Amino acid sequence: MAVRARGWVLDRQPAPKPFDFQVMPGELWMLVGAVNSGRRELIYSLAGLIEPRAGRLELFGRDVASLGPRARAHLHCRIGVVLEQPGLVPAWSVFENLALLVRYHRLAPGGAVEDYVVKFVESCRLSRAILGRLVSDLSPLESQWIGLLRALVIRPRLLLVSAYLPQETLVAGYGVWTFFAEVVAPMNMAILVDVGPQALPIGAETRLLVMDEGTLLAAGRARELAQHPDPAVRSQVRFDHA
Repeated sequence: MAVRARGWVLDRQPAPKPFDFQVMPGELWMLVGAVNSGRRELIYSLAGLIEPRAGRLELFGRDVASLGPRARAHLHCRIGVVLEQPGLVPAWSVFENLALLVRYHRLAPGGAVEDYVVKFVESCRLSRAILGRLVSDLSPLESQWIGLLRALVIRPRLLLVSAYLPQETLVAGYGVWTFFAEVVAPMNMAILVDVGPQALPIGAETRLLVMDEGTLLAAGRARELAQHPDPAVRSQVRFDHA
């Protein structure tokens, strides 16, 4: 089990209804819902960036509330987070931004950090030439993609995405959905993506978490939710990807 939330209540007014859900390793779930439905707050609360009003959270089989500060920090080191602002250091190169996390998490000995980062970037179908560029010289699209790579370079067990992911990647003819299918999925991590305004493709077998007014209305495959008795759930299910 990667994530299990029970009696989860987001901290907003009025207090929403509590809800439960779980995410297994290798599963990708998309959060859908109207503006201010609670998608962003759910991602932030799972990442430990904001506190919920109530509820119990287990990450990788461990009850987060029962852990001390050091154990909780170690647990969150297994989580990759992509926020609206990529969190990159503008004055540093792309390599320095990625290498910082590799060193912090001790993913490679000092002399092997560069090789680790280069192999990782090439596995993402990028040229190593991008590593020498300053973040301040990147376009907004490039910055968003480097922010995603920064979250992935630690090989997390859980990836939380609350940011717009441009359809175009940094490789011509290679889209975001192909990137997730060919690069991210083989890492066998649990993934939650706040779909928000972006048009990530949703197909019949896509797993959806349908949010409304801070609570979870329904969870399941899109093909199942399209027949849900609640019209508020059905209105959020669309099929634009086979």
